[in-house]
Amino acid sequence: MVEFFSLLGFPARLAGRGLLAFRYVSNRGATAQVVSDYGDKRFGKSVRYRPWLMIDVKELEELEELINDGTDTQVESWRVSQLSVCGMIAIIGALVASAGVTALQLPGLEDCHFVARGTFVMSLLLSLLSVFFSGLQQSSFGRASEPNDIRKWLTSDTQWDPATMRTRRQSSMVAHMILQSPFEVVVMSITLYIVGMGTYLGSSWKHDLQLSTGSEGNRAVLLAFIIPTVFVLLMYGHMMGLKDREMVKTRDFDEKQIAVANTKLHVSSEDDLEAVQHVQINSTKTPGLTEVEDLRVALKEAAEAHRRAARADEEVANRYERLLMSR
Repeated sequence: MVEFFSLLGFPARLAGRGLLAFRYVSNRGATAQVVSDYGDKRFGKSVRYRPWLMIDVKELEELEELINDGTDTQVESWRVSQLSVCGMIAIIGALVASAGVTALQLPGLEDCHFVARGTFVMSLLLSLLSVFFSGLQQSSFGRASEPNDIRKWLTSDTQWDPATMRTRRQSSMVAHMILQSPFEVVVMSITLYIVGMGTYLGSSWKHDLQLSTGSEGNRAVLLAFIIPTVFVLLMYGHMMGLKDREMVKTRDFDEKQIAVANTKLHVSSEDDLEAVQHVQINSTKTPGLTEVEDLRVALKEAAEAHRRAARADEEVANRYERLLMSR
């Protein structure tokens, strides 16, 4: 049933992302690699042919990593950030609703194409619903204050992972959709408002409605709407696309660094073993050293070897944490 609702809402979610279409052109497929081993494992091989699921695969994987591998501090920070975003969406929805009410009072709207009035009405309703969903989310998700309660709220099931030999929580598709719905709805309302305004100005110019003085006033107003709107969408979409590509390069670099750190850790462990063996061999071949002196030298070498191994472990942990945060 959840996937059915996701299928029904997919066209609207796709249309809502139309304002940032140039982002997906500029990133050259940097964010298109949403189908991973996780997607195949959870939804099967057919996930590649179910685009309504492909939108959420990456977010579900990141959510699952948070509830299983994230610390309590990271989980609490994520909750605070989610509630902050929810409050911001409520403010944006209220502003769009106010703009929608004003748009319905534009002069000559009844003489324009019905698409203009229809999109303004839909924009108004969706913006109000986004405010409602934001408040509902704060009243439900906001009650989970403890890290363990947050993990339970974000979990749909638990499964045994033979690779790690422990039980892992599976991220909830329902929880993800609840958390994403205010953002999706407010994005749709903004998109509809821009479409309605463009339709209103284009219809006014086509039918030569008397909205302003001047022989080409309607066309001038239409161009004043198109030029800055297209410029901002292209500029911001291009910047976001370039940032997507940078994030992919950074993630690949971090993965390589972790592999190098693991190699160094393995080599360091072997060197530590050789150092201890070297001390033991030398101690047996040095007749002038007493047993106490032999023990002191061996302990000193072993302590130094442990310090090198600890530094290597800390480097691996830092690299892994930065990789998780970049995702």
